[in-house]
Amino acid sequence: MKTYHEFAIDYFQDEDGMFTARVPAIRGCLAWGKTLEEAYRNAVEGIESCIEARARIGARKPRKPRYAGINVYRRPVHA
Repeated sequence: MKTYHEFAIDYFQDEDGMFTARVPAIRGCLAWGKTLEEAYRNAVEGIESCIEARARIGARKPRKPRYAGINVYRRPVHA
């Protein structure tokens, strides 16, 4: 069975319409694109190159994001 390492990617769109993709688990890993798909492809390329560079210099593994997933607040119905 294969295991995968998942990386969350945060997207932001600036006032010019450009998309910025940020990978919180890898400090300094940013990518840009004119479209969301282009920003995603560039982010994947950035993740791969960051991991490759870390392997070359023997850096520690990328840290897991401190807050991951969905934050859900559940309130009792009869409160």
